[in-house]
Amino acid sequence: MGNKNYIPQNTDDVDAVERLKYLPFASIIDDIPILLEWLQDGHWEVAEGITAYLIPHVNEISEELLFILDTEDGMWKYFVICGLIARSKEKLAPNLIEALRRIAEHPSKIDVEDAVDDVAKEVIANKFLCG
Repeated sequence: MGNKNYIPQNTDDVDAVERLKYLPFASIIDDIPILLEWLQDGHWEVAEGITAYLIPHVNEISEELLFILDTEDGMWKYFVICGLIARSKEKLAPNLIEALRRIAEHPSKIDVEDAVDDVAKEVIANKFLCG
């Protein structure tokens, strides 16, 4: 199990996020679902640091991202799409593009209320990410 002092204990635990920055991605892969929980609100102090760490790995964590995109938590989806997926440095994996297209074309009531469909449309329109 090891020392997981890179997992925040609260929304202001930027020291944990600072430790995360120096770890190889392979060493934290099992903790991706826990780390993604800290992106439920993009205003939390820990959110940006975790997002920055995960941006290069968007396609590698597509299954975990698909889980979030299938929830009814509109704000979590919003922050994951805007903060993480939209900032990918690579073309998105086909399964992510398909999930974003589904949200954009057939949004739930919550997706509309939280503007998730709008941010999904913006990402879909990005030729670099989805072209």
